Amino acid sequence: MARSTLLEWCHEQPLGDAPAGLVAFVRTPEGMSWLHRMVIAAHFSITLRAAGGTRLVSEFLELSGLSAFVGVSDGAQHKLNAALEAALVTEAEAQRTTLGEGMAPRQVTVCEDETFHPGACLVAIEPVSNFILLEGYAADRSAATWTAALEEACTGLAVEVIQSTADEAKALRRHAETDLGAHHSPDLFHGQHEVSKATSLALARDVRQAEERVLAAQAQWEAERAAQQQFEARVPRPLGRPPDFKARIDAALNALVAAEAELAQAQARQSEARELIRELGVLYR
Repeated sequence: MARSTLLEWCHEQPLGDAPAGLVAFVRTPEGMSWLHRMVIAAHFSITLRAAGGTRLVSEFLELSGLSAFVGVSDGAQHKLNAALEAALVTEAEAQRTTLGEGMAPRQVTVCEDETFHPGACLVAIEPVSNFILLEGYAADRSAATWTAALEEACTGLAVEVIQSTADEAKALRRHAETDLGAHHSPDLFHGQHEVSKATSLALARDVRQAEERVLAAQAQWEAERAAQQQFEARVPRPLGRPPDFKARIDAALNALVAAEAELAQAQARQSEARELIRELGVLYR
């Protein structure tokens, strides 16, 4: 508890706009415990669960009126947040050891990837439980580094890695298939990308060509109609049998309808392919 807070609590008048009853309650051992719980809950939910900052915690304390009892300066809240993170890591390590001792053997899949902030950080998560097996910085991203890091992370846990889901990097493939003897399952993106690459250009070309045929048929149909109107507008009309404009217009119209039907089919095949590629995600999971 900050010394300035204790000195403020020694005043006879209520703190700020806080109700007198709340002030009296907070000054009891039960009230002190409740206040600590509220502040820790705010830090845990905002900074650790929601990835917010300590300034949001200070804002919460001010809006809730708890700033009458708790210092909301950046220094005070940052110091508390650092202590909470350290305590959380310590508790996680203790829980990991305790739970690992009584854990039944199981085979697991790991989802592996690297992040950079700023150095290379190796991350491996067990997807069923969402448990982070590995999260640590490394000097490089070689297969040997990945294997050593994961083996160290699994020490004390009765798990056997039988599958790795990752990108198609050579190091990750070697790490899974050669070092671990596990199945390498590529990220969903890679499967969808390969299927899309094999089909999207051809389907798009079919649609584009069908659109061009529709435009050409539309132009031909309009040209036949314009020719008929031009012929009928001539005064006097030429001698002899007039051209069979009806047959020409009907043929052009039939060609236009057929071209539009081909375009609709091409667009339907393109939409179906996109939907099936999206469904790969559901099947893959």
